[in-house]
Amino acid sequence: MQKKQVAVIDIGSSKITAVVAERGINKTFVIKGRFSYEYDGFADGAFFDTEKLKSILFALASSIKKTTDVDTVYVGVPGEFTQVFVRDSQISFAKKKKLQEEDVSALYDASFVLSSTKYTLISRSAIVYELDDFRRLAYPVGAVSSILKGKLSFVVCTNYFIEAVKPALDTAGFKNVEFVSSALAEALYLVEAETRDRIAIIADIGYISTTFSIVQGDGILYQKSFAYGGGFITAAITEKFQTEFDVAEKIKRKLNLSRISTSSALDLIDGENGQYYGIEEIKHTVLSSLEVLCENISDAIENSGYNIPEYVPLMITGGGISYVRGAKEHLSNRLGMAVEIIAPKVPLMDKPTESTILSLVDLALEQK
Repeated sequence: MQKKQVAVIDIGSSKITAVVAERGINKTFVIKGRFSYEYDGFADGAFFDTEKLKSILFALASSIKKTTDVDTVYVGVPGEFTQVFVRDSQISFAKKKKLQEEDVSALYDASFVLSSTKYTLISRSAIVYELDDFRRLAYPVGAVSSILKGKLSFVVCTNYFIEAVKPALDTAGFKNVEFVSSALAEALYLVEAETRDRIAIIADIGYISTTFSIVQGDGILYQKSFAYGGGFITAAITEKFQTEFDVAEKIKRKLNLSRISTSSALDLIDGENGQYYGIEEIKHTVLSSLEVLCENISDAIENSGYNIPEYVPLMITGGGISYVRGAKEHLSNRLGMAVEIIAPKVPLMDKPTESTILSLVDLALEQK
């Protein structure tokens, strides 16, 4: 019997990736096909070049079709194109009863109605459920109660995003296009349920966009996206030293922010003209750029209205700063909290750059 295969597309801020996969042993994955294209990306909730986006999506969809016969493709929606709403809901019954799936659906239906024509609901999930005896649980079906309460999270996607993405996939022959929250997929896959039940904070830092999320249970409590990523650091180095972008990228990856300088120059050779760049100047440039990230994260935590316990670390993922040596430690010192880098626990794919795509694969495989 052939294993279930899924097709997913991750639309990042600098690259679009499609993967065809099936479940491997011990919650791993067997990748049947992988296809990627770089593109101009997006900012402030809009793509820079929608025509190029559509041509890339059609090419990716065509490659998927040559790899598998699935008729559904799952598309991860970046935080820049989503909004999160949290609602408290309660329904009562005439007497105690064994809760069914339809009761849970009724709880969701009673708490949120999307009236805007600019958005489409793409996810609804529970932060926590509560019964008439005040028991709090993650899954109420099968429990007996006369009341069902819930703190529920709803994610909506801009119709602009859907209209920019779906036509190319339809044209390529996909009957169903499922839009899912990339941030929620990452939270459910990368963070253990026990950790989420308390509370967790995640920053997915990409190339030109970052999404900050506060999650609890199976839902997002708060989400904020802002323009910042590894590309901003590279651009700052490029501008400061008047060098090429690819040279600045090499400098960034060779730099160690934790290194104590013992001289006025750092032996960083650009590989093209043999120039040396002073370590203190580079560090100052990079740290100034990272200050933008720290300020945005601090503001997001404050504006969320949630009190984050001191023991809760900031979990960072994505390729934006995960490879900048010393950046994690700088964020920890600057924000006054523990900082961890999280990535998939999958052999050969345990890199922060794989977080979104594998989280989407896992979510798709978990669908009934």
